[in-house]
Amino acid sequence: MKHIFSLAFLFLTFVYQVSGQTVSGILTDEAGQSVAYANVILLAVADSAFVSGTISDDKGSFTLAVDGKDKIIRISSIGYVTVYQRCHTADLGVIRLASDTQMLNEVVVKGNLPKTRLKGDALVTNIQNSVLSVAGSANDVLAKIPGIQGKDGSFTVFGKGTPIFYINGRLVRDNSELERLHSSDIKSVEVVTNPGAQYDATVKAVVLIRTLKPVGEGLGFNVKTANMYGENFFTLNQFDFNYRHKGLDIIGSLFYSGGKDGTNISLDQQTWVDTLWTQKSDAYTLARRENYKARLGANYMFNEKHSVGILYDFVYYSTEEPNYTMRSEISADGKPYDSWKSKNVLSNEYPVHLVNAYYVGTIGRWLVNFNTDMRWSYEEDKQTTTEDSENYQDRTVKTNRRYDNGLFASKLVLSYPFWKGNLSFGGEYTHTYQKNKFANEQGILQDTDNKVQEYSISAFVEYRLKLGKLDVGAGIRYEHNTSDYYESGKLVNEQSKVYDNIFPTVSLAYPFGPVSANLSYTMKTRRPSYSQLDGNMNYINRYTYMSGNPLLKPTTYSDLTWMSSYKFFQLIISYQRSENAIIHVTNQLETQPNISHTTYQNFNKIDKVTFLLAASPTIGCWNLNYSAGIIKQWFELEHLGAIKKMHRPMPYLSMFNTFTLPKGFQITLDGVFMGKGHVENLLIGENKYIDVGIGKTFFKDKALLVKLDCSDVFDWRRNNTTLYGERNILREKDSWTDLQNMRLTLRYRFNSSKSKYKGTGAGEDEKARL
Repeated sequence: MKHIFSLAFLFLTFVYQVSGQTVSGILTDEAGQSVAYANVILLAVADSAFVSGTISDDKGSFTLAVDGKDKIIRISSIGYVTVYQRCHTADLGVIRLASDTQMLNEVVVKGNLPKTRLKGDALVTNIQNSVLSVAGSANDVLAKIPGIQGKDGSFTVFGKGTPIFYINGRLVRDNSELERLHSSDIKSVEVVTNPGAQYDATVKAVVLIRTLKPVGEGLGFNVKTANMYGENFFTLNQFDFNYRHKGLDIIGSLFYSGGKDGTNISLDQQTWVDTLWTQKSDAYTLARRENYKARLGANYMFNEKHSVGILYDFVYYSTEEPNYTMRSEISADGKPYDSWKSKNVLSNEYPVHLVNAYYVGTIGRWLVNFNTDMRWSYEEDKQTTTEDSENYQDRTVKTNRRYDNGLFASKLVLSYPFWKGNLSFGGEYTHTYQKNKFANEQGILQDTDNKVQEYSISAFVEYRLKLGKLDVGAGIRYEHNTSDYYESGKLVNEQSKVYDNIFPTVSLAYPFGPVSANLSYTMKTRRPSYSQLDGNMNYINRYTYMSGNPLLKPTTYSDLTWMSSYKFFQLIISYQRSENAIIHVTNQLETQPNISHTTYQNFNKIDKVTFLLAASPTIGCWNLNYSAGIIKQWFELEHLGAIKKMHRPMPYLSMFNTFTLPKGFQITLDGVFMGKGHVENLLIGENKYIDVGIGKTFFKDKALLVKLDCSDVFDWRRNNTTLYGERNILREKDSWTDLQNMRLTLRYRFNSSKSKYKGTGAGEDEKARL
């Protein structure tokens, strides 16, 4: 034991001596935001000879070893004035970099941009002055970022699922913000495939968008209209304004989208119980959707070290389905049992109120970020289903469902440069509830009145440091969750739960010559959404019901990810194990086996490996972003008395081409192919599409953008899936949604400078579950 204490004392002494031979500091811009990946060079005073160098981390912190002699620090980053500073002390404190407005105004687009590089635990793509800077909106940029799939605000990170987005450290609460953000205002996009302990344990991927420093004061606005012409018509209109004067910044926006979309669905279901039940259905839906959004906020910078702000969002969704028809036939052991035609009229409305307030400040060497959120909403769904049966009594079923949701959340994050790295720690508190009332006047389904109330307390600590060329990060997060389930005002102990979980994270990054590499491990969780926990029955037709499952347990994920980059190549390999995986299943009602019941169920485990190789070179005016990948899982379930292996790998290919031509013209040609393969208990069929577009900017500052896009040129997009259950198979064949369309977009910006709002939001996981 004495030897152990002696070794520990010697180690601490060595750490103290090493720390005394280092110089450290924190880099921020004029708004107090961290300046990541700036070059920090140590120079000799006598002849300005290079001594050593490093880059600042994602918190803006840096640490350099010195030999005790007087030295000069040189700090440089694109878009900022280069700083020279003598090293008189080991702690340089906060160093603020001023924007180089002349550089920003006079840069020229170069043919070798954009570049994607691995920096720490993130793939960072530079957008500033690249061909992507005139792509249109953030949506257009994200669709061409290596590792990201999707378009029009609906994105996934390959093999990781849906990410959360941050713009300058503020969490994006509504993905329509991505459409409002102009591509020319974006500096870089960072894709984090294994987020650390400071993020909620449910977050499996993060996309960080950093914008250019706005210049000037006064009033600015951004106006956009986009109209889509296809099988149906859809329109999108937005108006954003910003007023800036000294430390005061006022922001606001109005947004409207509306129109119709149609879907054709063909279903074929077979169920083996005492009788072989076969149900075949063809359905068509024509729905009108409207979306209204308004925002008003203000923030004030007292000085470079302290900023406060408040933001209010109002969102209103509504859906009407005046034309939802289904023709169905059901047979028993191959003999006709019933045939009917049904018509469904569904309407819903969903108003949401959200308030966010924040404080961001620097106190000595401490960086402080505090956010609090409050959210209220309700959703009311009214549905009337009319069925005309050939063999049995006709039926009309009316249901009314109302959800009332509430949230209060607060989050505090503190950061401090410690030894050779940066220490971050903090906590989060969240309280949410959802009240659910359901009524069916015909008595076919049971009326219910339930409530779920949850409390969550979490704490985290995370530390990143550089040991020579090695970048090491480690963190741990503790979460305590209490979930109380009530029926008719009475607590139901069997469906109430308490969870205490610890989630570790580790990350190692190292450059092997020209190759940068990162290996990371995280533990994550996925809590069932409130709709998945909802035990109320939804009426689809007289032989098909749907509900959630109040007994669901959270899923736990273990994720090991390797990322590397070389020149314009990027490689991502990931292994993931899911325990208590939440799977969509179809069973039969025990009392009525001819009725199918679609719900959710926990399964023991799923193992999955993903592989993605991306290349993003630029050849003259031609920018390429090509990707090839594969997703393979190992999952087994009982099906018709035997074990079915769901192991078929799913291939993925994508090509995104951008041609930048003289006089402000830009042409895009994009294509995506997803092959047939297994995902959970689904066999997903082949899917593919090709999009083309042409755009042109006008005026010297490119304030006006006119763009014409054609989506799914050959009308190839289809949904073909087969869902396997213990005693049934459900096939969705040749389902079609009218995604083929022409879209004309006009965007005009006048003195449009982005807000300095720094609120990052709290309780984001619970907002998503609500």
